[in-house]
Amino acid sequence: MEPQERLEEAQRLAGTAFGTIHGAMVPKVICDHGEGIYLFDHTGKRYVDCSGGPHVVGIGHGNQYVREAMIRQMEKVSFFYRGFWLNEPLLKLANRILKVAPSNMGLVQFCNSGSEANETAIKIACQYHVERGNPQKHKVISRWQSYHGMTVGALSASGHVVRRTKFGTLLHDWPKIPAPLCYRCSYEMTYPSCGVKCARALEETINQVGPQFVSAFIAEPIGGAASACMVPVKEYYPMIRDICDKYDILFLDDEIICGFGRTGKWFGIDHWGVQPDIITVAKSMTGGYTPMAAVLIDKKIGEAYNESGAAFVHGFTMEGNPVSCAAALAVLDIIEEQNLVERSARLGEHFFKVGTEKLAHHPTVGDIRGKGLLMGIELVKDKKTKEPFDPKLKAGNRFQQIAMSHGCMVYPTFGVDNGIRGDHYLVSPPYIIEEAQIDECFDMLDAAQTDFEKEFL
Repeated sequence: MEPQERLEEAQRLAGTAFGTIHGAMVPKVICDHGEGIYLFDHTGKRYVDCSGGPHVVGIGHGNQYVREAMIRQMEKVSFFYRGFWLNEPLLKLANRILKVAPSNMGLVQFCNSGSEANETAIKIACQYHVERGNPQKHKVISRWQSYHGMTVGALSASGHVVRRTKFGTLLHDWPKIPAPLCYRCSYEMTYPSCGVKCARALEETINQVGPQFVSAFIAEPIGGAASACMVPVKEYYPMIRDICDKYDILFLDDEIICGFGRTGKWFGIDHWGVQPDIITVAKSMTGGYTPMAAVLIDKKIGEAYNESGAAFVHGFTMEGNPVSCAAALAVLDIIEEQNLVERSARLGEHFFKVGTEKLAHHPTVGDIRGKGLLMGIELVKDKKTKEPFDPKLKAGNRFQQIAMSHGCMVYPTFGVDNGIRGDHYLVSPPYIIEEAQIDECFDMLDAAQTDFEKEFL
């Protein structure tokens, strides 16, 4: 079939299978295959995958080592119910993960996606308090301009307004505090004279709600889709940890994006030297080769369950299936053998240096932030006033289309300004990217930014 015929057939099937439910989100090209840091469409055009899937593809596309590990496991057995059998790949994977996790972590609960992982973490925290005789501690505090997943519990904890609006009647009415986003400080204050009020807001909210009702606080160590890679100041997480300890509240660390090396550390929270009570991981854990996620649990939580003789009342049919475990083990082999976490930190310096040189001068680039190989670029209409574009223009989505036409994939999103406006895009290439390829990526984005400004200014 010729490329155009193939595209038309795919578009026809998309209209039949998805209809209006996906609306304008139906893509206009077919992804044919991937190699390393590149994706190729149905015509053979090559794109640098600087969206990473988004933020999934750490070891690159088409890795034969991972493919062969999955095939070997499938040749043995693809699935069995782990409630009836010991699962060797799962047991090996759990122990491998705990070796690189903060030292207080002692247990692993597997699931299939980041949303499931955060939903699971919320339930673990709730039952933890139940087992200790505090069933009234059930509320989860989170932040505005945050995103934790699309399931009801995870979305209830999310502060990404655009994703919440249609489902308000389904969501739990859990409290939220302002995001630690210095570029758009909710208090219109300046660091350090602010005294890190965004962290102190947690204690204020706990006391307003009543600490006897609060189970956990959940946060992404470095912001993702809802805040364009927001990096809190150095005092923020130590203060959060102290507040949680003071009121017997668990700190849930959402590492779905940051975990397994994306920011130059095994886990994003490692940049602050703080130990959470629960860590959720997905995305780079399997590099996109199979769906999988996990929840890492503090030893003290396991002890509370053991003392009461209770099991965690939760589970998913496909959790910890042997093929996904084999893939994750192979991905961990590659990350460790090629020192990709350290590489992400080292390349991150070049990544931000070149990104700043190529993009910061543009009148529509308000801020560039992030760590390692995770960068957020906030788009603005007026650089001096930080005024965002009119939401009706969908500027972030349009920039993604322009960047794609130049051969570079980025991830657009919306709502960084109080959840109701503000466009930005994220750049998160595979860890195996070379310096010259980083340069190529930002040359494309520089050109895309120029074209974007011709259209929007």
